Amino acid sequence: MKKLLLFKRFFLVIVLLSPVVISSCYYDYGLETDNYDVVGSFYNPDYNFQNVTKYYFLDTVVHRDGGTISRQYDNLIKSTTLSNLNSLGWVRVNDSAGAGVVTVGNFITTTSYTVTESGGCWYDYWGYSWCYPYYGNTYEYTTGTVGVAIADVNIPSSSTTLPIQWIGVANGLVGSGGNVEQRITKGIDKAFEQSPYLR
Repeated sequence: MKKLLLFKRFFLVIVLLSPVVISSCYYDYGLETDNYDVVGSFYNPDYNFQNVTKYYFLDTVVHRDGGTISRQYDNLIKSTTLSNLNSLGWVRVNDSAGAGVVTVGNFITTTSYTVTESGGCWYDYWGYSWCYPYYGNTYEYTTGTVGVAIADVNIPSSSTTLPIQWIGVANGLVGSGGNVEQRITKGIDKAFEQSPYLR
């Protein structure tokens, strides 16, 4: 009888402590919104950036998002881009024509995603199935991309598209959390930093 009472108490303690023990098995990595930011830069390997000495800057940030993002960050995007172009030793000019001149512009895009989870079944070797009721969850998130493009309009081209020679993009989660200004600046700076061939 005494052993049964001791077992019941021990079992009760195990039941009460199991949520604490199980939840402590999951490590919190402390990830913030900016931990999901990705920066990429792509270039034409046949283009000689050493010949570039000047740039013509398009003074409008192109928004390809259906008008959902405000223009409150446009000045920051432009000033950060201009700062990086000037640090390359390039000089800003008022005309896109001429030798050694490239055209530079900025853009923003957003993409929204919806992920839905639903119930599931388990099938064994003999063809029997066990299904569990699961009412599902829906997750929605939006990513945004800030970009810088460098084109050389002085190169003859038969197509109607701009001959883009370099593009730098910073992509991350849009929404609450994280310092947006710092993330935009860091993303554009990183795109130029990881492109030493521009110097």
